[in-house]
Amino acid sequence: MAATARLLNLKRITDLFERLTTQSSADCFYSQHEFHSILIREKARADRNGHGFSLVAIEVSTNEDISPLVKHLQKKIRTADEIGWFDRNTLGILLYNTSAVGAWQFVNKNRNKTEDVCSIFKCSVYSYPNEWCTF
Repeated sequence: MAATARLLNLKRITDLFERLTTQSSADCFYSQHEFHSILIREKARADRNGHGFSLVAIEVSTNEDISPLVKHLQKKIRTADEIGWFDRNTLGILLYNTSAVGAWQFVNKNRNKTEDVCSIFKCSVYSYPNEWCTF
């Protein structure tokens, strides 16, 4: 009986994992409030563990459909990275454990590939902590 219960539980976990990994990218796009909470949590984690992170801030016009851009970027980021609204007109991409140099490499690599999808971008890169990455 216990073996059957474990198998059923394993099946439920496997089904849940498959649903989570096949969610559409729109499901993984955070609101401004949620994204700020993620940034605060990552800052605390960085302070505690001594690593850094970078934030790529992409300015978008209010009348622009950003869905194609988000879908493209979701395919390019790592599972640990996050995308959400930084403010009303700025899309944020949190790149965990990534220096400013690495974040700019990400931007430049994707800048040319997104021109067909959406105009990218007036963007900035912010790294935390500032002294974590030396140029």
